[in-house]
Amino acid sequence: MTEIVAVVRRSRAAATRKELERANCPGWTAFPVLGRGKQRGLRPAETGPGVPFLAKVMFSIVVEQDTVEPIIEALVRANQTGEFGDGRIWTVDLGKDYRISEGEAKT
Repeated sequence: MTEIVAVVRRSRAAATRKELERANCPGWTAFPVLGRGKQRGLRPAETGPGVPFLAKVMFSIVVEQDTVEPIIEALVRANQTGEFGDGRIWTVDLGKDYRISEGEAKT
């Protein structure tokens, strides 16, 4: 199993959900986060201090290894504008998977 973590613009969250559905993504968790990347927040003027953090949405998606690439492609399709702040995607290999309702572990 692999976890895909994507941080995207809030304005692209709905498009991200649509693309994940089109890619037959089995499920995800999305929650609001604050952060900044290369743009270092927003700056109202060249000399202004700017906003240190931007509101984003983080998606956490756990999938089988063979569906990682199609899910990443869907995330890129939904969010790529070519500008700073489009977002970031990470993948994390996971160990055991525990289903709480059945009390069983999967590998």
